[in-house]
Amino acid sequence: MRIGIRPARVVALLVLVIVIPLSVTSVAGRFMGDRVYLLNSTPCRVVVMEQHDGHEANPGETVLIKSGFVDRTPTMMVFSGSAFWFGGLHFTTDTLQVRDQADIAIPPSWLSSSIMGKELTYELTADGQLLVKGPTMQPSMPQPKGLPLKARATPDSKQCRRG
Repeated sequence: MRIGIRPARVVALLVLVIVIPLSVTSVAGRFMGDRVYLLNSTPCRVVVMEQHDGHEANPGETVLIKSGFVDRTPTMMVFSGSAFWFGGLHFTTDTLQVRDQADIAIPPSWLSSSIMGKELTYELTADGQLLVKGPTMQPSMPQPKGLPLKARATPDSKQCRRG
């Protein structure tokens, strides 16, 4: 009986030391720190791929693409079906880095602030543009220099709609 207690203690200690802190950080990153979202305003389901993961956004849906504890995203690409829209993107709350282009600086006036951190939302429009969505309280402002970005393949709403 005493032999079975020791492995149970080791497993319990591993859970306390490894699993619980990782779980807390993952959940807290969704609500605390600087977060970047993507709003899909296209008629298509869009997939935002990064090196080891992907995020799906249905039409009208907003997804978290950079959690609060990450400084910047890894290289990201945006697809719809087999159409490649954007690639070589790195998101932060200060800049949008695009491969083979100068960094696009995001003015602080575009950020939404809360007690838990700052938020920034990018929008994919129905005509295939990536732009920054301003805070809801602000009147419409001109896009930062370098935006909007135009998709390589324009979304075709006939191919996106489900029958």
